[in-house]
Amino acid sequence: MWVVVVIVLTSLTNAETDVNRQSTYPTEEACKAAVAKNVPARLDAKHKQAVADGFRRYVCVRAPVAEAPKADAPKADAPKAEQPKAK
Repeated sequence: MWVVVVIVLTSLTNAETDVNRQSTYPTEEACKAAVAKNVPARLDAKHKQAVADGFRRYVCVRAPVAEAPKADAPKADAPKAEQPKAK
């Protein structure tokens, strides 16, 4: 799964990032195509200039896909049930 990440470096010590969690792409090529198609059309003049000047970047980053836990697997932080004591 690939997602678009916006990176803005306002100074050497202050980077801002934002992950677009609304859209995911199966390949890096599909992600890059979506950036090329959608980003220029949605930016205002100020942000278009920031992209042109290199102060703002839209990059595709691979995101790990979380696996659903198995129903019969115990959770690591779940308390263990006590065994009944023999009388």
